[in-house]
Amino acid sequence: MDKEKTIGAAAEPAAKRKGGRKPMTPEEKAASAKARAESKAKADSLKPTVVVQFQGSEVDLDALVEAAKADFRQTKKRTPITDLKLYVKPEERMAYYVVNEKHNGSIAY
Repeated sequence: MDKEKTIGAAAEPAAKRKGGRKPMTPEEKAASAKARAESKAKADSLKPTVVVQFQGSEVDLDALVEAAKADFRQTKKRTPITDLKLYVKPEERMAYYVVNEKHNGSIAY
Protein backbone atom coordinates (compact mmCIF):
# COMPACT_ATOMS: atom_id res chain seq x y z
CA MET A 1 0.00 0.00 0.00
CA ASP A 2 2.86 2.33 0.63
CA LYS A 3 3.88 2.00 -3.01
CA GLU A 4 0.46 3.10 -4.21
CA LYS A 5 0.58 6.23 -2.07
CA THR A 6 4.02 7.26 -3.33
CA ILE A 7 3.09 6.62 -6.96
CA GLY A 8 -0.14 8.56 -6.61
CA ALA A 9 1.59 11.39 -4.76
CA ALA A 10 4.30 11.67 -7.42
CA ALA A 11 1.78 11.70 -10.25
CA GLU A 12 -0.30 14.56 -8.85
CA PRO A 13 2.30 17.37 -8.93
CA ALA A 14 3.31 16.40 -12.46
CA ALA A 15 -0.27 16.68 -13.64
CA LYS A 16 -0.59 20.20 -12.21
CA ARG A 17 2.52 21.53 -14.00
CA LYS A 18 2.17 23.28 -17.33
CA GLY A 19 4.74 22.00 -19.81
CA GLY A 20 6.21 23.40 -22.97
CA ARG A 21 6.62 26.90 -24.28
CA LYS A 22 4.10 29.62 -24.63
CA PRO A 23 2.47 29.48 -28.09
CA MET A 24 3.79 32.05 -30.55
CA THR A 25 1.61 34.65 -32.19
CA PRO A 26 1.43 34.69 -36.02
CA GLU A 27 3.67 37.79 -36.07
CA GLU A 28 6.28 36.05 -33.89
CA LYS A 29 6.13 32.96 -36.12
CA ALA A 30 6.69 35.07 -39.23
CA ALA A 31 9.60 36.93 -37.63
CA SER A 32 11.15 33.66 -36.46
CA ALA A 33 10.79 32.08 -39.91
CA LYS A 34 12.38 35.14 -41.52
CA ALA A 35 15.30 35.04 -39.07
CA ARG A 36 15.82 31.31 -39.73
CA ALA A 37 15.74 31.89 -43.51
CA GLU A 38 18.32 34.70 -43.24
CA SER A 39 20.53 32.55 -41.03
CA LYS A 40 20.28 29.63 -43.46
CA ALA A 41 21.09 31.85 -46.45
CA LYS A 42 24.12 33.24 -44.63
CA ALA A 43 25.30 29.74 -43.73
CA ASP A 44 24.81 28.50 -47.30
CA SER A 45 26.90 31.35 -48.72
CA LEU A 46 29.68 31.01 -46.12
CA LYS A 47 33.12 31.69 -47.52
CA PRO A 48 35.76 31.03 -44.89
CA THR A 49 38.92 33.05 -44.56
CA VAL A 50 41.98 30.79 -44.72
CA VAL A 51 45.37 32.04 -43.59
CA VAL A 52 48.56 29.98 -43.89
CA GLN A 53 51.17 30.60 -41.22
CA PHE A 54 54.70 29.28 -41.53
CA GLN A 55 57.87 30.28 -39.69
CA GLY A 56 56.66 33.67 -38.55
CA SER A 57 55.04 34.74 -41.82
CA GLU A 58 51.44 34.46 -42.86
CA VAL A 59 49.51 34.83 -46.10
CA ASP A 60 45.80 35.05 -46.83
CA LEU A 61 44.73 32.46 -49.40
CA ASP A 62 42.08 34.78 -50.86
CA ALA A 63 44.86 37.25 -51.68
CA LEU A 64 46.86 34.45 -53.31
CA VAL A 65 43.88 33.40 -55.41
CA GLU A 66 43.39 36.96 -56.64
CA ALA A 67 47.12 37.29 -57.36
CA ALA A 68 47.07 34.02 -59.33
CA LYS A 69 44.08 35.22 -61.35
CA ALA A 70 45.80 38.54 -62.06
CA ASP A 71 49.02 36.79 -63.09
CA PHE A 72 47.07 34.49 -65.43
CA ARG A 73 45.16 37.42 -66.93
CA GLN A 74 48.44 39.12 -67.87
CA THR A 75 49.22 36.28 -70.27
CA LYS A 76 45.75 35.05 -71.30
CA LYS A 77 43.38 37.99 -71.26
CA ARG A 78 40.42 36.41 -73.04
CA THR A 79 40.46 32.94 -71.53
CA PRO A 80 37.74 32.54 -68.88
CA ILE A 81 38.82 30.91 -65.63
CA THR A 82 36.55 27.93 -65.00
CA ASP A 83 38.89 25.92 -62.78
CA LEU A 84 41.71 27.08 -60.53
CA LYS A 85 43.96 24.90 -58.39
CA LEU A 86 46.39 26.61 -56.08
CA TYR A 87 49.38 24.85 -54.52
CA VAL A 88 51.07 26.79 -51.72
CA LYS A 89 54.66 26.02 -50.70
CA PRO A 90 55.37 28.21 -47.68
CA GLU A 91 58.95 26.97 -47.32
CA GLU A 92 59.69 28.46 -50.77
CA ARG A 93 57.30 31.41 -50.31
CA MET A 94 55.75 30.47 -53.66
CA ALA A 95 52.28 29.59 -54.84
CA TYR A 96 51.84 27.51 -57.97
CA TYR A 97 48.57 27.51 -59.89
CA VAL A 98 46.89 25.53 -62.64
CA VAL A 99 44.06 27.19 -64.57
CA ASN A 100 41.52 25.15 -66.54
CA GLU A 101 43.83 22.10 -66.20
CA LYS A 102 45.97 23.51 -69.06
CA HIS A 103 47.81 26.65 -68.03
CA ASN A 104 50.18 26.83 -65.09
CA GLY A 105 52.24 29.48 -63.42
CA SER A 106 53.65 30.63 -60.14
CA ILE A 107 53.62 33.70 -57.93
CA ALA A 108 55.91 34.73 -55.11
CA TYR A 109 54.46 36.17 -51.95
